[in-house]
Amino acid sequence: MVLKTTLKKTKILYLLFILSFFLLPYTGKAQTRIYASTATTSNTGFSPNEVVGSGLAHDGNLTTSAVVKANAGGLLGLGAFNGYIDLQFPGNVPANTTTYVKITTEDNLLPSLLGGSLGNLLANVLGAVLIGNQEFSVEANLNGGAPIISGNSQANGSFAGDRLRIVRNDVGDFLIAITPATTYNHIKVTNRIGATLLGLGNEKNMNVFEAYYVSAPANCGSPAYTSFSGTGITLDLLQLGSAGVTNPQNAIDANTTNFSTLSLGVLGVGSTIEQTVYFEGLSNATDQFGVRIRLAQTLLNLDVINDIRVISSNGGTEVSNQSLATLLTLSLLAPPQGNVITTIPVNPGAPVDRITLRFYSFVSLSVAQNLDFFGVTRTVAPPTIVLPPLSTGYVGCVGTTASLTATTGAGNELRWYAVPTGGVGTVRASGVAFVTPILTTTTTFYVSAAKIGCPEESSRIAVKVTVTPVVTPTTIDTTPEFCAFNNPTVANIQVNEPNISFYDAPTGGIPIPSNTLLVDNKVYYASITDAVTGCGSTIRLAITVDLLPLCNVTLNLKVMLQGALFNATGGLMRDDLRVGGFIPLNQPYSNTLNARFTHVGGGGTETTTNVVLQANAGTGNAIVDWVFVEVRDNANPLTVLKTVSALLQRDGDIVAANGGPLVVAGLPATFKISVKHRNHLGALGSQTLTAVNQQVTLDFTTLTNANLFALSGFTGQEAMATVGSVRALYCSNANFDTQVKYDGLANDRQVVASQVLSFPANASQILNYSNATGYFSGDVNMDGKVLYDGSNNDRQIILNIIVTYPLNTNTLANYNGMFEQMPQ
Repeated sequence: MVLKTTLKKTKILYLLFILSFFLLPYTGKAQTRIYASTATTSNTGFSPNEVVGSGLAHDGNLTTSAVVKANAGGLLGLGAFNGYIDLQFPGNVPANTTTYVKITTEDNLLPSLLGGSLGNLLANVLGAVLIGNQEFSVEANLNGGAPIISGNSQANGSFAGDRLRIVRNDVGDFLIAITPATTYNHIKVTNRIGATLLGLGNEKNMNVFEAYYVSAPANCGSPAYTSFSGTGITLDLLQLGSAGVTNPQNAIDANTTNFSTLSLGVLGVGSTIEQTVYFEGLSNATDQFGVRIRLAQTLLNLDVINDIRVISSNGGTEVSNQSLATLLTLSLLAPPQGNVITTIPVNPGAPVDRITLRFYSFVSLSVAQNLDFFGVTRTVAPPTIVLPPLSTGYVGCVGTTASLTATTGAGNELRWYAVPTGGVGTVRASGVAFVTPILTTTTTFYVSAAKIGCPEESSRIAVKVTVTPVVTPTTIDTTPEFCAFNNPTVANIQVNEPNISFYDAPTGGIPIPSNTLLVDNKVYYASITDAVTGCGSTIRLAITVDLLPLCNVTLNLKVMLQGALFNATGGLMRDDLRVGGFIPLNQPYSNTLNARFTHVGGGGTETTTNVVLQANAGTGNAIVDWVFVEVRDNANPLTVLKTVSALLQRDGDIVAANGGPLVVAGLPATFKISVKHRNHLGALGSQTLTAVNQQVTLDFTTLTNANLFALSGFTGQEAMATVGSVRALYCSNANFDTQVKYDGLANDRQVVASQVLSFPANASQILNYSNATGYFSGDVNMDGKVLYDGSNNDRQIILNIIVTYPLNTNTLANYNGMFEQMPQ
């Protein structure tokens, strides 16, 4: 209905409205209506037809009606009557309960009365006559007693209060809304002829269809009726078409794009305009109302949100009255945007049955003051978000989903959205998780609550899922090598960051336990697990494993040299060569000495430093000399796999040329070890050494005869000397070969003599020269000088070694059977 001022337009619109009243069917809502069940009328024996079909006004059918007549009578008013119908409910109606009475009048009274306090002004605009022609009154009483509340159509403002109004529904029906303040059970409607028509024989009809109230509200929450009113608005403003309410029914129809317009005009200083929507039955105290409005940006720029109020009421009792600005603040909403529909949540906190939108104008503005009103929906309370344990919010991982949970009351459902307004919701029951789509970034979802089967839903609650990408781990080597026989596991893969998990795929996949054995050439994907969120790296680090059959192995070896044990104390060898500064920095072994010192597998380039040689003086870790270490094939000890020159300490430990652990590269899992010296016979351990954690240990000083290799016809007793309680390599092999000899061809004694005689300072070339100091193979007792004669001479040591050799039972000086026990 257009309540603008042009009379011609208005009459046309109201003609269409009257036609729609008869053409459009009434559609009820699912609520409990209590209808009046009996009626009394003004009919008498003398005037039996003042009310026709009274039973049709209490048959529970809103399409049938009783006709209540009024007659002006003849000359001097003879035969005049005002018909009435008194509708009675089957029981008492509680105080503050609104009863609705559907009526029509022959004269066009109701559209004007719909405007409440603007009724008389609207009647002038619409050409209606409220006084003197057809008139009607209504009252509520208890048991036929005095009226509790009453109203007369001809009385200005009689239908402008909160307890008595003319309202209309979305299909054009007009109803009386009457809300007595005390208990009642009768509604009496009277049709009258005004003084203007008395005595003219005129008769006016009024249809009364039904009177009812609602004991239980509709399950779904759309308003059923509307009315409007205003103050400070003049007839001129209405006639100019710049003030009033246009199309009030649009605020309650089913089309969510329709709207009414509340207008204060341009000059409406100190005026108000308001529209009220009515719900059938009271809401629950926890229900929420959504008021949908739209304002022009020009008005928003003038801060009119403080001039708009939303009032909720229970019958004639006001429950809440709040400005739009306050409601926005309470709901944590941003100010409305110009020309955009905004839904304002209203939470009265008590049962109500009507919402009023009131628009004030306190100043004269140069712009039209229009407010578009799209209606109100009643919904259940917004849902309650269930936060994860020990968390202040939801977190998600990149590439995964998150499960969000909310709760609502019984009979309700949850609707989850990806947008704050519009969109298609995903329905979940209360407490049932909503699983998000795959997340790639921080995302906000929205959830509302609604009665099951109802379109209206509460305001949406934002649920933020914080997605923080986890960085990719780093490593110093993405193609690490591992020793295959060391049984490396996933835990051995080096990554710089803590909290690492490994997977079998770049995304998704299955976590790999840390104790899982590594597989050669397999790609393992490392991911950092965030300690707070539990999320993994957005991009995993690919590490390809290379398992080596030949590996670095630390050789923990110990051996004693018989020559350095002569005249030694404390179980330590003498380090006279180191003290005298005779040990060379470059390792001394090569095949130029003898084929038995042929380097294999990269050995022969070892060098040391004076710092290493001078370290640890006076301790068991001081250096004695270089030794020659051989790694031999386990199955065929004749085959030498690797050689390395190393340094021997006084306590027998063999260390690398740099003084650190002796690490040999490229070794298999199992092998045998032999140790040789430049003027001692070497020895070979017969037991299989198996690398554990890439280390082996072999102590030659404690080997039994059974654990020493021996040539055919020999035993382990002949493989090494026994000095006190330890085993040691036999000394006296001055000529580097595989045999110790005192006499005969290629004997070692002759090497001693030759080195003494050829010493540069021995100009006289005498055999008993005693100052031939240096690094000589003939120096078999390793005291830093080679002596052929005199005290502690090396020749005598060679003789003693030969004649005391276990197999030289005849103590022959020219014994020729003392051999190095190595595979030949």
